[in-house]
Amino acid sequence: MNSVKPTFTMDTLLTYLKQHYQLAGELTPLASYSDQNFLLNTGQQRYVIKVANGADKKVELEMQNSAMAHLTAKGLPVPQAQKNEDGYYITEIHDEDDNTFYLRVLTYLTGDFYAQASCEAVGPELWENLGQFMATVTSALADFQHPGAYRYFDWDLAHGFSICQQKKQFLNKKQEKIVTDCLMNYQAQTMPILAKLPRSVIHNDANDHNLLVDNITNPKNICGLIDFGDMVFSHSINELAVTAAYAMMGQAEPIETLKSVVVGFYQEYPLNNDEFDVLLSLILLRLCSSVCNAALAMKKEPDNDYLAVSVAPAWQLLSYFKQQHIFAITCQLKAACHVNPDSGKSKKDIKTFRETHLGKTLSLSFKEPLKIVRGKGTYLYDELGTPYLDMVNNVCHVGHCHPKVVAAGQAQMAKLNTNTRFLHDNLVTYAEKLLATMPEPLSVCMFVNSGSEANELAFRLAKNYTGSEELLTVEGAYHGNTNACINASPYKFDGPGGEGAKKYVHQVMLPDPYRGKFSGNSLISAQAYAEDVQRVITELGAQDKKPGMFICESLQGVAGQIIMPVGYLQSVYSMIRDAGGVCIADEVQVGFGRVGSHMWAFETQNVVPDIVTLGKPIGNGHPMAAVITTQAIADAFVTGMEYFNTFGGNPVSCAIGQAVLEVIQEEKLMDNAFETGKYLQQELEKLQQVYEVIGDIRGLGLFIGVELVVDRTSKEPATEFTEQLIECLKAQQIILSTEGKFHNILKIKPPMVFNKADADIFIKALKYGFELLIKQL
Repeated sequence: MNSVKPTFTMDTLLTYLKQHYQLAGELTPLASYSDQNFLLNTGQQRYVIKVANGADKKVELEMQNSAMAHLTAKGLPVPQAQKNEDGYYITEIHDEDDNTFYLRVLTYLTGDFYAQASCEAVGPELWENLGQFMATVTSALADFQHPGAYRYFDWDLAHGFSICQQKKQFLNKKQEKIVTDCLMNYQAQTMPILAKLPRSVIHNDANDHNLLVDNITNPKNICGLIDFGDMVFSHSINELAVTAAYAMMGQAEPIETLKSVVVGFYQEYPLNNDEFDVLLSLILLRLCSSVCNAALAMKKEPDNDYLAVSVAPAWQLLSYFKQQHIFAITCQLKAACHVNPDSGKSKKDIKTFRETHLGKTLSLSFKEPLKIVRGKGTYLYDELGTPYLDMVNNVCHVGHCHPKVVAAGQAQMAKLNTNTRFLHDNLVTYAEKLLATMPEPLSVCMFVNSGSEANELAFRLAKNYTGSEELLTVEGAYHGNTNACINASPYKFDGPGGEGAKKYVHQVMLPDPYRGKFSGNSLISAQAYAEDVQRVITELGAQDKKPGMFICESLQGVAGQIIMPVGYLQSVYSMIRDAGGVCIADEVQVGFGRVGSHMWAFETQNVVPDIVTLGKPIGNGHPMAAVITTQAIADAFVTGMEYFNTFGGNPVSCAIGQAVLEVIQEEKLMDNAFETGKYLQQELEKLQQVYEVIGDIRGLGLFIGVELVVDRTSKEPATEFTEQLIECLKAQQIILSTEGKFHNILKIKPPMVFNKADADIFIKALKYGFELLIKQL
């Protein structure tokens, strides 16, 4: 039913009041959203006169009257509806066009409006009392039921997501982006929990124009609640979300306000863990609802100033919380209510179980391991909500728990997940989009579950195509944890517990411009390193053998964050192909735009591999991987033996993979990697001018290595110093780790949403660490 705002003159209303209530006096207009409100002063008493919008249903007005009577009976200060001359609480009246409206007369509550108190006048005592008061209202309504409460309502947060989706189009682009981000997080984090939340009838509009305080100069207590027009049967926690959203508006320290309100509410209405977890998300949804509903309303009524009352402070809060750690705030709220933020096992118990039942080779980072329970963007959070800037997690490529990726997985998981023996759009749609990022002739895609599986499959493809199992690999390289991958990884077979290279495995020099035999990033050094590959090819030829495959990370990761001399892969690929082998580019760590300038790191070397292996970032933490190759190599794999992978290419994985590709494009993460990476390297180079311990800085995009040395001339690795620095950074809430043969290289591979503000935080912490540790030397 369309909204019809009443437009009765005061004289007309006075006539109705005299006729139906035997009341007379002076009417004063009150602010209203979609109805008409007046203050009636009879000389002896005051009343609030309410004329409902023509779209309001009588049953809903009856519900409001019943709820007020219900609360009054429980001793709460709320208005009460007055009977008319016929004994009814609602009077039907008509305007000049014969439209029907409903008139009510309510008792007037004494007190000052919360809105009349200045921001400086209100404080923790009032906020805590506000929380207690609204919790008492929530508890009092827990046993209240009425048919009019079960309605669809634009201001019901249970429908807030869909309402905002419909109305955000009326915002400008910048505003719409803020709202969209909030909605995506709500969809991913809160929607799955909603079914478990308690429900009841709630007031749903405890704003500062509906609350009365004991005085406006030094308010300490809430002394009344008015306007029950937004009442609805919804999630009980929404009462607190709405109350807190309004209380924080205009406050210099919104989180302190929030803590006080929540502490007060919790004293009277203890929240369960799920309610704590969704509270911030619901508050943000309420703010989004305010700005979206107002945007549409202002479009319809541009001269109605009342519509904009809450919009400016709502935008301020949305912008404020965009910069905050929401999970950390949730933990603070729990702590303020004396609730343990961590309801799980202790770190000691987890560590003991791991060591006993999960195998002693399962390693942990840091001397005192972290218990990480949540992730968002570039941050990880421990069990107490402490935020840690993640500088190394290249798996969660587009940011931890990116809401679009999470939602894509949730949506498909709820529909279907099965193997590839059935036809499904997701498999071919994702494969088509992934292949579109590859150069010709890479046109065949095979899905697996991990980078290790991808490399293992690549070896099988290469062997079938070339007829040779001879494998060339680079010193220090790591390609996975299967038998075949371990055999291709000098980092493993030449490391602790390793058994050395198999007869078919041949190591070539690591093309390291800083520490290697041939220094500098030049065509000369590139060719010099390439000649070592020719050496192996020649040796194989002398044995009547040929290379079957050459595998090389497009940027060397585990070997030390190495950027190979430009021209190296061009020369090597030509040598390998001339000898009958194929070239495998391992992009498991470095692909999907991390280098900034290109989608794939091999492109920085101006080559096109025969086989490309993908993993880690492909699913943003979801276990999936892929092998991309040519039609000729794929055809050679057709030997009569079926290749089948139960989970490879399943609908859920493909939905997630597609979402990752879309986020990379939509959020321009390649551009961000390029610009932020360049900025970070420049800031690191400034530190290098001050601290002699920094021997070398290298990188492309958000793949950066910082090599620390005892002496720049001898290049003696500063292994112990680096280890201490990692612990020092952890104490400053920065997660970083080391790489390279001597574990003296800081490996910087953060999620692609890592920005310049994050870089500044890291540089500040790094500088502090250098200063502290150098003093101790």
